[in-house]
Amino acid sequence: MKKLVLCALSAFLILSFVSCGGDPTNENDNPEAPVITTQPDDFDSATILETIEGARKLALESGAEDLAADKLEAIDKLYEDIKLKAEDSSVDISKDGKDIADRYLALAGYITAKDAKEKIDGTEMISIVQSLYDEGSSALADLEEMFDDPEATGSQMLEKATTATTCLNSALAAIYKKVAKDERDAAMAAKKDADSVKAAVSMKTKYNEAVGNFKTGDSLYAMQNPAKAYDNYKIAKEIFQELFEEVSAKREAALKAIEDAKKAVSETETFAEEADVQAPITEPVEGIEDEDAVLLEEETYADPSESEADLPDNPEDPVQDAINEAVKEATEAASGILNPGDAK
Repeated sequence: MKKLVLCALSAFLILSFVSCGGDPTNENDNPEAPVITTQPDDFDSATILETIEGARKLALESGAEDLAADKLEAIDKLYEDIKLKAEDSSVDISKDGKDIADRYLALAGYITAKDAKEKIDGTEMISIVQSLYDEGSSALADLEEMFDDPEATGSQMLEKATTATTCLNSALAAIYKKVAKDERDAAMAAKKDADSVKAAVSMKTKYNEAVGNFKTGDSLYAMQNPAKAYDNYKIAKEIFQELFEEVSAKREAALKAIEDAKKAVSETETFAEEADVQAPITEPVEGIEDEDAVLLEEETYADPSESEADLPDNPEDPVQDAINEAVKEATEAASGILNPGDAK
């Protein structure tokens, strides 16, 4: 019968929307719709029931048992009734059979459209798909009411489900593409930061991991899977950011160590210069004399106390203590030279 062929065709069409509306990250989200490949003049009850069972399976695979148990139960009651009618081979169940199959398919579309709407609502990006979103949401609301309307037919419900699913899935796909592209731009910016500190050289393995995820994201985006592409771009971005921060920290630590070393050398030189000024000490080296040295200097026997330096008393300063000690030693040495009679 042509009506049952139409039912099977409806199942095939709604499949395209349902598989598109499932979780884009789930590569196994491709349930098979019941498709009738032959068209005999008359269909027996067994074939009609088989078609209904296929539509019900699609509803179950969409999550009807958990997400729309009450609606599934209502359709199941109609299904049980038609099974009883089918026991009488003289009863034509084709019309009722199509109506029930359409209801199951509409239920699958309802769940898919509702899931898509919830995901869109969570993105705060409705404005970029406002027209599609409004049309899909309106159809979904109408479909919700139809499940409780005894006058609504399966065909009417399937029509609303198809509109809701098509519009909302298209809107969600557009948002995923925008989000994926933005994440790709962020990953590229993070890569440039990592390149600026030569992360590809210092941390090659981790850098290559980020590049691999980035390229996988591009492949998935090209295959119309922006949701999965987004995940890979995000991973790549985070790795590049970690590389930049880690290498930058190491470079900063190395530069600090260099600056500290330079500072230490500078402080040592300053201390030596201060010591030379405040308490110069000349140690004779055998065989070498200063160019201004007086080899036969006249003894004056001056008072050693006149050679003492007037230095501040700061016992808590180790540098000053060292200078004081050096001056003391120099004074005692001078006293021994100038007053040999007092030397011990």
